Amino acid sequence: MDPSAHWKELNKKYYKFHQFNPITGEQKSLDFFYQRIAVSKWGGPLAATKNYNQVILMRTDDLLKDSIVFFSNNGKIISKTQYKEIDRIALFDFLEDEQLLLLKANGSYYIVDPFKGTKKTYDLMDQFKQQQIHKGLIVNNGFVLMTTNFEFFYIPNAYEPQVHKMKPSNLTQEPEHWQVIPPQKTQSGKMELLIANPDGGIIHIIEDEKWKIYYNKDKIVNEIDKKLPDLRNIKMISLSSNYKNLALLQYLNQRWVVTFISDFFDSTDCKQIPIDLKEEDVKKEESAEKDISKIERPRRMLWCGDDCVVLQLQQYLVLVSKDSYIKVKMSNSHFALKQEVDGVRILTQKKNEILRKLPEAYVNVFLPLSVKPGAQLHSAYESFEQKNPIEDDELRSKKTELGEAVNDCIKSGQFEINPEYQMKLLKAASYGKTFLGNQLIDPNLLNETCKYLRVSNALRRNGSVGGRVVTYEQVLQLIKNPDLFITLMLRYSLHYLAIEISRFLKFQIKQKSTIYTHWACCKVESQMDDDQLCQLIKEKIKEEKGVSFTQIAQKSIEIGKSQLALKLLDNEQSLSKRIPVLIWMANYQQGNNNSYYEKALIDAIASKDSNLIYLVIMKFLKTDMDETYKFGILSQNPVAQSHLIYYLRNFDDKYLQKYLQYLKKYDECGLLAINQAYQQNNLTEKIRFLEFAQKYFEEESKDSFYSKILQEQIRTLNDLKQEVEREKKEKIKAVMEEKPLNSIMETFLSKDNIQLAQEFAKTYKIPERRFNITRVKALINNKNWEELERFMNEKNKKNVSIPYELVADMLIKADQEERGLQMIMKMPDPEESCYMLLKIGQQRHAVQVAINNKKSQLIQDIRGSINDNSAKAQLEMYLSSNQK
Repeated sequence: MDPSAHWKELNKKYYKFHQFNPITGEQKSLDFFYQRIAVSKWGGPLAATKNYNQVILMRTDDLLKDSIVFFSNNGKIISKTQYKEIDRIALFDFLEDEQLLLLKANGSYYIVDPFKGTKKTYDLMDQFKQQQIHKGLIVNNGFVLMTTNFEFFYIPNAYEPQVHKMKPSNLTQEPEHWQVIPPQKTQSGKMELLIANPDGGIIHIIEDEKWKIYYNKDKIVNEIDKKLPDLRNIKMISLSSNYKNLALLQYLNQRWVVTFISDFFDSTDCKQIPIDLKEEDVKKEESAEKDISKIERPRRMLWCGDDCVVLQLQQYLVLVSKDSYIKVKMSNSHFALKQEVDGVRILTQKKNEILRKLPEAYVNVFLPLSVKPGAQLHSAYESFEQKNPIEDDELRSKKTELGEAVNDCIKSGQFEINPEYQMKLLKAASYGKTFLGNQLIDPNLLNETCKYLRVSNALRRNGSVGGRVVTYEQVLQLIKNPDLFITLMLRYSLHYLAIEISRFLKFQIKQKSTIYTHWACCKVESQMDDDQLCQLIKEKIKEEKGVSFTQIAQKSIEIGKSQLALKLLDNEQSLSKRIPVLIWMANYQQGNNNSYYEKALIDAIASKDSNLIYLVIMKFLKTDMDETYKFGILSQNPVAQSHLIYYLRNFDDKYLQKYLQYLKKYDECGLLAINQAYQQNNLTEKIRFLEFAQKYFEEESKDSFYSKILQEQIRTLNDLKQEVEREKKEKIKAVMEEKPLNSIMETFLSKDNIQLAQEFAKTYKIPERRFNITRVKALINNKNWEELERFMNEKNKKNVSIPYELVADMLIKADQEERGLQMIMKMPDPEESCYMLLKIGQQRHAVQVAINNKKSQLIQDIRGSINDNSAKAQLEMYLSSNQK
């Protein structure tokens, strides 16, 4: 195609329809008007299915009957997926990773692989059964949806759906249009919504934040509104590819107006241009609708670059810039559009093309009768190539103009789609560069251009399956996200192309390993012998870093090749990767999976990593295999056995009991049962565990000590249980049940049931000293100071049975420091009392004790350790008076 053909001028700027390739496949019979159409980004495939919102007759041999069909860029069918459901479709579009998402109004949805034709079912549960979904929009690999009551919800990841409700929009009627801004393109770093408010203005909702509204000059809310044009009756909203510019389609005063707002609402750069959307030479379908705004309303509004929007009518495209507009009649009556980073992709029944703005360099070179340096250089090279050189000494001598010409030819080559013209332009640039040197041009520009053009041309591959109709600019954007770039190629199993591009563009090891792993996962599905297949995969990827055999083994298991999986795992050097996969294989396989756990245990022991050994033990014990077999396997190796015992002691008493019985270590079983008994709050359970312990110790006839002790303890607890159950003790049943003996006695004392407490202590042979201390504790808790004083004097009258220092400690802990100090000062041994007071920092009280007891030697002993001024003064005064 002539580079100067099919140009469209719009306010001294030029736009061009570039055809990638003609449609030669089944897409020729596709009706774009009556079907659901989805076009993937980055020059990917097209998907189509029946539009159940429209009532149309379908032939029995119709291409889309009961199906979702995917078409390549040359129109041939890639795959078909059965789809017979008649539920209303709220969203039919491609995710970022080029899987098709079909969302139904009831909240269930499918994710369909365009290459394999397989689909997975997901459901948002009952949340949208009553208030159904009206419409949805894709955001990266998730989507945003609006319900029939005009509430908005965000699902960040369609593969792991979690519904996030947006702030209420407060809408009372359906908005005419709304758009989504992905998180990576916003200043807030969160997903944002722009909604055309039916009452005027634009509602701006930020995820997890309050929403705000921009009005027009008739209803000013803030300073920003003063800068804005009239924002009434907005029918469509469109965001540019860089998400910096906004275009609005409005119906004001019986005419259509396109409003351009730069940098959203932070700029005063707002332009409005009225347009005519009538298609007078196009036959319209008969309709009872009389509202012109609905009859003439465009189907879509998309940006073409950053300074022009394209409106899709029935058979026309309307190109609108900030100053003018033009209408372009399409050769096909129906077509589909997709906004790309550098233009608008157009798919029809006959061709696959893209509409883009021509860069200035391209215009300089190919505009008819152009005398720009770029045009001269291109013409001079063509003559040189035809061995009929023209006079170009003047251009060669003007280095500045020659540098401009070389740059124009290179940039034109970047923009051109036809490889033949790309070659001519780049050769012309190289020809001019010969006379220029490196002074006025980037020396790497030509090489970089050739490199990326090779990539874009390789990706196109004439529009066949997996081929992508991409431009140079789109390739530059794609390689900024190499993971996505590789994913899109692997989606169609283009392994050779992917690895060549990754080497050519020097991608990281991560991307290369992803390609080889995907290739191997596809290879294991072949019908080759397992040994040959394992050897082939090993030879292919042995020199590649970062390739994991574990992923390949997992794929082998999924398709039923368990022996191949084991052979592949033998090549995995990392035991930390191999062992979890062996465990996964054991759980995944039905029937006999013992060998996987045994192999995992051997590898874990070889790794000398306790975490891996514990992982195998934990997973192995959770299986429903015979316990004797499990214990036998885990006891074969002393390392595994020691880890097993440690694990069970800390995390699983039940299994530990069984394992000790397996080892016939009945004494340890008994000790464990005792430990478990005293962890029980229920008295009956406590007795039951102690009886178990007694049986275990009876198995060990060597020592009857534990058996006798347990017999006595069980008898005591049974007596206590009978005491609780007696009618005369019914009033204290709540006190006694499920508590230790000391706690029961303390409860009686705290309620001043002294006689009952004494009877209880006598029954269960609680020592008097223990009873007295418990009573002191109860008195302190009840703050009964008089009774405490009386009780201490009574019990310590003849000899000290209740230690004063113990009572003092209780008082201090109960925030009764002064009473505690008084208790220490009452100790019968003044020297002990004095030193204890010094130890806790009470020097004044220590001096007082020594003086009161007239202990001269004690006073001399503590004199050097007193540094408190008041205490020192008191001490010196006493010593002075005694000397006199």
